[in-house]
Amino acid sequence: MALHRTGNLAGAEPLYRTLLERQPDHPDALHLLGVLRSQAGDPAEGASLIAGAIARRGNVAAYHANLALALKALGRFDEAEAALRSAITLAPGVGPLVALGGVRRAGGRHAEALAVYRAAQTIDPGDGAAQEGIAHAASELARMDSGTPASALTAYSRAFRLRPAAPFAAYNLALTLQKAGETEAAIPVFQAAAALDPAEPAVLSGLGLALLSVRHGDRTAAIRAQAILARVVRLRPRDAQDRFHLAEAAQAAGDADRAATAYKDTAALRPTDYTAWENAALLDARGDRLAALAVHAGGLMAAARAKHLFWKAPVYIAMHVANDRIAAGRPDAAKQALDHFRQAAADENRDLLPWIDFLRGSLLLRMPGDEAAENKAAGRAVLKTLVPALPFLRHVTFGDDFDALCRSVSPGERADHRAGFQSEPAAEGAGPLLFAACDDRYLRLFAAPLLLTVDAFCGEGQRVHLHIADPDPDIAEVVAGLRAPLRRCRLTVSTERTPPDLDPASRRTLYTCLRLMRAPDVLALHGHPPLVMIDIDALLPIDPRRLIDAMAPEEEAMLIHRPDSLDYLYNTISNGLIVLRPSDATLEVLERTATVLLHWQRQRSMAYFLDQMALIQGFADVERRRGAVGILPIEELGRRLGVSDVFLPFFDEKHRAGFTDQMAALTARIHEETRTVGRSEEERRATLTGLVRRLQAATPTPR
Repeated sequence: MALHRTGNLAGAEPLYRTLLERQPDHPDALHLLGVLRSQAGDPAEGASLIAGAIARRGNVAAYHANLALALKALGRFDEAEAALRSAITLAPGVGPLVALGGVRRAGGRHAEALAVYRAAQTIDPGDGAAQEGIAHAASELARMDSGTPASALTAYSRAFRLRPAAPFAAYNLALTLQKAGETEAAIPVFQAAAALDPAEPAVLSGLGLALLSVRHGDRTAAIRAQAILARVVRLRPRDAQDRFHLAEAAQAAGDADRAATAYKDTAALRPTDYTAWENAALLDARGDRLAALAVHAGGLMAAARAKHLFWKAPVYIAMHVANDRIAAGRPDAAKQALDHFRQAAADENRDLLPWIDFLRGSLLLRMPGDEAAENKAAGRAVLKTLVPALPFLRHVTFGDDFDALCRSVSPGERADHRAGFQSEPAAEGAGPLLFAACDDRYLRLFAAPLLLTVDAFCGEGQRVHLHIADPDPDIAEVVAGLRAPLRRCRLTVSTERTPPDLDPASRRTLYTCLRLMRAPDVLALHGHPPLVMIDIDALLPIDPRRLIDAMAPEEEAMLIHRPDSLDYLYNTISNGLIVLRPSDATLEVLERTATVLLHWQRQRSMAYFLDQMALIQGFADVERRRGAVGILPIEELGRRLGVSDVFLPFFDEKHRAGFTDQMAALTARIHEETRTVGRSEEERRATLTGLVRRLQAATPTPR
């Protein structure tokens, strides 16, 4: 027992076992060995031994309390609670009640845990453990949107007053202050916790990060944070997150070499950390450490090949590095960086060679100087050779090519295509027209959460149009079910049948293009109002009118717009959320984009990214003939509205097992949330964001 008390488990265990060999029924020995085994990481054996002690002497409260701890570690919460009730019966008091609160918290029953902690506090108002439990439970309830952050902060403040010499009490208060946005106030509390326990990594990490975040741009604070976080790394050398935090602090302090090393150390410990790989590559390129960049690119290619990262991650990182050098006025450095990534791909991951060469060809198209014309010709030649590997490149147009494609579609073909658009009469309503298109499967999966969310946030009479390709025979019943819960929205539905001879890949591509192909028909049906195009598999937790109101008078379109990126040929515009005012220019963009998409459909030549590429080229074509179209980059929207989560996309793993059931459960939760009265728009938006983020977190990493 003396060895056990001092933490020498390895010395105590054989003595307990020797005693039990001599006296197998000794209850205290069984109990204490069970406690030791639980402490040593074997709660299953611990629970078995303690249960044996109880079978021989069942009237000792400590036996039941320690059995509960072992059962709690095993996740057997109901049995643990029963054991604690036995302990409370034998010896009522604060300790077993606090332990019971801990079991309920571990089982996710935070409201019930809070009630038990408060009962313990009634017995002894000065008990710090009970107050700490109240604070933990209040914090969990606030996180789950069933409590208030202020109550958790008050509880942690009281726990700290009751236990001013306990490092964890100070740490918990500091952490809660930080979560509440009071980081400046948290710093002295973190410092108090660090003074009480100067070797506790969590406390030091909290202090370093608080200094780094609250005094952003203060190099002295960053240097101090770097020193503190370096201590954390020495205390926890195998923790990747600590390395990442040290890298951030070193970067803020201006120590690029140390930051790059720390990012690489992070990637070595956690190969799945995309940001660590990217930041290290950027710092190598900015410091002209090309040999280091070459080694790093090789490791990155190998990590993607081993499926530690999304397969295309090295391409995105290579692009970001090259874009960074171009923006700094160093296209030569961008070329050198891409050359190193190409060699790394050749050595480690040949599947990515065409993508790196695509970036190199795009760079040639943008190279300035006396040889610009020759470089453009060379760039086009590179892209042409890549078409077999990257089929979407056959759809890239230059100069007047786009106009020629438009003219290749006869008026008769366009009229035949319009005749395939079968629609109800346009519903009367107000505000901009919200428009989404999909096939029958996506309608059933995603239309309900989208419509419920829009209905909860929009103004009265909001117009919504859904266009459905290849609907099943029961489409009328499905649409009726979608309309039934709507209170403000006015829904119009149209349908069409797609060509029966399309192969599956082309059909999927056509479904992604339908929004753009049918936008002119939909706008004409509704009298050309402002248009908000959205993915069917997304949520829009904001009144669509606010999107139009956020645009300046000269702005005709709002969309993701990346014309300066090396992947601009297929990714200048992302089609997630597009807002258009019905100007002559935007109407012509839509008309000509739809015409070119019809050309490619007629040619049965459709590849992924086709919808984005057609819209990119549609804007470029109209701008060549009319002049610049006023575009508001969608990244600016949140700043104008003061709202970060305007558009909530789902994710790409829609074919995995269990997805349909998860979406049905999410739809039910969204229905419940959007019907809850007495909550502000901000609270509802935060809850919806949390629901989508939790669903996204359950998605496996793409391979």
